[in-house]
Amino acid sequence: MRPPYDGHVDNDSKDPAKAKVTVVVQPGFVPLDVAIPQQVFGRWPDQLATSTPCGTPYQLTLAGPPSTEGALVPQGIEPLDRLDCADTVIVAGVEDPTAPPDAELVERLRDAYDRGSRMVSICTGAFALAAAGILDGRNVTTHWHWAKLLGDRYPSVTIREAELYVEDTGVFTSAGILAGADLCLHLLRLDHGQATANAMARFLVSPPHREGGQAQFIEPLPEGGRSEISAVITWILAHLDEPLSLETISRHHHMSTRTLRRRFLTATGTSVMNWIAAQRVSRARVLLETTRLGVDDIAHRCGFGSAESLRVHFTALTRTSPSRYRRTFAG
Repeated sequence: MRPPYDGHVDNDSKDPAKAKVTVVVQPGFVPLDVAIPQQVFGRWPDQLATSTPCGTPYQLTLAGPPSTEGALVPQGIEPLDRLDCADTVIVAGVEDPTAPPDAELVERLRDAYDRGSRMVSICTGAFALAAAGILDGRNVTTHWHWAKLLGDRYPSVTIREAELYVEDTGVFTSAGILAGADLCLHLLRLDHGQATANAMARFLVSPPHREGGQAQFIEPLPEGGRSEISAVITWILAHLDEPLSLETISRHHHMSTRTLRRRFLTATGTSVMNWIAAQRVSRARVLLETTRLGVDDIAHRCGFGSAESLRVHFTALTRTSPSRYRRTFAG
């Protein structure tokens, strides 16, 4: 038995063949939870397929129990034994997770995990992974409405209710529907780099990738507050290569640092400085993939000030070094 998938691609072991992704479709499935991975891991349009050496890099299959039926069921759902050869298994959510998952599905999920498949759930798909024992002892998330039920039913699972998606030792869980898109883009980024994930996000007409630690549910700001924070974000992105502090940003936008902190957290679900660090790392990913610039030059272009600062922040967010990331994803 090999160890569970650790969520990262090693350059020396990347297989040029298409990775096999199986999306599990259960009775009472949420259609968007199936459609999102179909789009991200299914057949890519030509302008995206040219970004990888093997064109569309995934072979997508839908699989489900025989009882999966209904007007919205996609064509071509295959038997659950397709999980036996999957590199990645994505369990789509269901409308009513109070019903126990199919017994054969639970067994197949457990077997796939034991073989080392990358295990993923979208929304309430986490209930099936939990039933298989895959989430025991792990930090996970699901739709906030069902988070308490998941925790009550599976007390060995630690619920991170506020987060969009959570990665814990090779097992990935997401919150409701649209957070599933963020998670799928995150998986694509792990496999094929930031530039490819950005291109897919543009094709989906999706906002830029959000980090998993951002909040699921954000209280609405008054109209004026939204426009203020939108202006702050636009300004930060235009000055990302410069030294930025709360004092500098708040002074430029004529608000106190306390007001800036509060409004930014309310609008984005994360702190100003954490958001800036994530944007700088995202920019560094693209430069590492698409240019031959040295790490020192990239660090300054992204606003880190030094190569050491870049390495610290990059490793904290990606769990790999800039040089290793470049070896994996540079064209």
